[in-house]
Amino acid sequence: MERLPRDLNMNILSRLSVKCLLRLRCVSKPFCSLIDSQKFVKTHLNRSIETDFNLSVILSYTPAPMISCSRYGQGKIFSASLDSLNIAVELDHPFKNCTGETPIIDTCNGLIALKNGENDIALWNPSTKKHVLLPKFWSDFDDYADLVDGFGYDAVSDDYKVVRLIQFGRGKVEYTEIAVYSLKSNSSRRIRVDFPYYFSHPRDGTFARGHVHWLVLNEPEGYNGDLIVAFDLKSEEFFEVPLPHLENRDSGNLMYMGNFSGCLYFSCFCDYPEPVDIWIMKESWTKVFSFAGGVFGIFTYAKALAYSKSGDKVLVDKFLYDEDEDEGINKWELDWYDLQNQRAAGQVTVHGVPQGCRYTMIYVDSLVSLAAYPERDV
Repeated sequence: MERLPRDLNMNILSRLSVKCLLRLRCVSKPFCSLIDSQKFVKTHLNRSIETDFNLSVILSYTPAPMISCSRYGQGKIFSASLDSLNIAVELDHPFKNCTGETPIIDTCNGLIALKNGENDIALWNPSTKKHVLLPKFWSDFDDYADLVDGFGYDAVSDDYKVVRLIQFGRGKVEYTEIAVYSLKSNSSRRIRVDFPYYFSHPRDGTFARGHVHWLVLNEPEGYNGDLIVAFDLKSEEFFEVPLPHLENRDSGNLMYMGNFSGCLYFSCFCDYPEPVDIWIMKESWTKVFSFAGGVFGIFTYAKALAYSKSGDKVLVDKFLYDEDEDEGINKWELDWYDLQNQRAAGQVTVHGVPQGCRYTMIYVDSLVSLAAYPERDV
């Protein structure tokens, strides 16, 4: 293959898994040079995203919406290939040997932003096993402050950015600060912003199409979200995104926002037996499918993760909850959902992951290198 034109080699190699490519780096210097080139890294990443290749499910122990996870294995993160979901492996992440929870902020282009409590943030590529710890780029805060984080990619400047929003105040919000860290320049800025919103069950943001999104409230006493606020990573400005029209909003008890096939998606989990509707934001909100009430039994929480390769099924993560934990009803399950027949199509058993409090997201294996940015010690 070394005698083939470089572009042809690139086309062939871009169809391989990251694991294979890391082995091929040892074949020769030309191979290593090609695989490490930024052009090839982006070509391989774009092909994986366009073809839904090299996708994995990340499973981590972080608090569920309804219960504390103090009795579960905090700090553990697992990965299972979407093509072979029955087997998962534990990952050696940057905070594995630290105490406390290690929530994942978000994932983008094969990088994962995660934190150890609220004091340390790292960017990590599980495929290459490389990471960087970020310097503290936010102001000090106390127990009276609320904060949410976000992470994403600015394609215009080819830069990865981490965002932290902090609302300061005692009893009421006095002011809001936004701190933005740029991986490319290894620099940050902090400013007070006009942010007339309140966090809805403070959750970290969702990245989609160049923006980080948070579900927010107009009034501090609210429970469900009133709208979505998006932060443009290019202009570093906020704008509002209205929620989709929800016919059964009054019966909704939990709203969820995530990334589905590269797009922002929204769902409202309602009292049984109301259906769970899944909305995708492209030019506007479009309801793409619904989980009929009771199709998975009585569940409290469910979210769509990814389409099957054939596109006729959706992988769904659901959470069954009961106040009496001794009954063993508090558990997560992965199921396939048949879109055409609108019914459950089989539960997925992932070996190697203990039952417990779990957060899931789809991750693309990539060669994106943190060392490609200046002043990086990886």
